[in-house]
Amino acid sequence: MSIRVLLVEDDADFRVGLEGFLSGVGHSVRSVADAEHLEHELEAHPPHILVLDLNLPGPDGFSVAHALRERTSIGVVVLTGRTAREDRVRGLELGVDHYFTKPFDPAELDLVIRNLHRRLTQAAMPAPVDSARLGKWALDGAQWVLVSPEGTRVRLSSTEYQLVSRLAARQGRPVARADLIQRNDARDPLVAERGLDVLVFRLRKRVEAECGCKLPVMSVRGLGYVFDAPIEILPA
Repeated sequence: MSIRVLLVEDDADFRVGLEGFLSGVGHSVRSVADAEHLEHELEAHPPHILVLDLNLPGPDGFSVAHALRERTSIGVVVLTGRTAREDRVRGLELGVDHYFTKPFDPAELDLVIRNLHRRLTQAAMPAPVDSARLGKWALDGAQWVLVSPEGTRVRLSSTEYQLVSRLAARQGRPVARADLIQRNDARDPLVAERGLDVLVFRLRKRVEAECGCKLPVMSVRGLGYVFDAPIEILPA
């Protein structure tokens, strides 16, 4: 089955060229030029993956990403000419799965789409019941999924996964804010200082909505956060 990709890009020449490439490597691709037409496509032809430009007429890509994360868990890949660190961090704060800057390698985009779709598909599968793990949270490192004690699976963005994995590695012990916002590599900070609390707030809200239970990530005044419940880290 081909992966359904929806491309949101206002540059007509670029949109047609990228749509042709993605179709040529086997994806089922549709495209729109702005957020207004995006709404119709989401209802009429729900995609697996959204490839999103940020500089759109009307509501920009950040607004689109925020609205999508409030109501859906489809994969979101940003593809933009905005290279500023602040834009990249803002996108990660909003929960996008990958952030490409132009110019980019189309073959790499194809691989990201395939890997993201595989992870989303596996994340949607029911979690096996493990009697030894009942009553515990679990973090699935292979699928970037947080599993509640009742077995409900919550898909995590890359930034959310890094946050939870750092807290889970020291479960029951506080992790300093400085450790939570340290750079994952030279280019990609986990999350900016100003965005850490926003990231935690949004994750708590989404976990409660999807699981019907509270995420046991607690604030420790003057220090950082703690995962205040048993959690098992499943191998990647």
